[in-house]
Amino acid sequence: MTQSGRQGGSTRTPIPFELDRRALALRFRRRFKSTTRGIDRAVRDIIREARDCDCLPGDVPGIEIALREALANAVLHGNQNVEDKRVLVRAYCDPRQGVLIVVRDEGVGFDPAHVPDPRRKDRLELPHGRGIFLMRELMDHVQHRKGGREVVLVKRFPFARSAR
Repeated sequence: MTQSGRQGGSTRTPIPFELDRRALALRFRRRFKSTTRGIDRAVRDIIREARDCDCLPGDVPGIEIALREALANAVLHGNQNVEDKRVLVRAYCDPRQGVLIVVRDEGVGFDPAHVPDPRRKDRLELPHGRGIFLMRELMDHVQHRKGGREVVLVKRFPFARSAR
């Protein structure tokens, strides 16, 4: 895991491609209450809209899992299940480049470098603590910003790499 986006921490690494606003097939923005129902609805709507505009690579399950983990972390950890707090999710897709998803909560933030590796022997049996790890494994770029209150997820389309 040597890609700059897959390392922990809040370092400001550039997103691996620029979005051409004229080429966006998907522009999604929603603010929802910190509930599991809100998570389910946001995931369902983003995946549906991305499919409707033919803007998903072959790894739809990986994107869906990473999105669900990011939203769950925002609701459960960031906003502490406080229903009055909101989660903002934005998703964009450039059919020539890839998918970019941004999730922001209203919590106090955290330092992702202090999140323990779930592969450590003492953590293998725990029923939680794999969200950030899964996001990093399933996406091409993961970046925490705004003191840990925002996560950026990027999945490049397989054909976009060879197009450069």
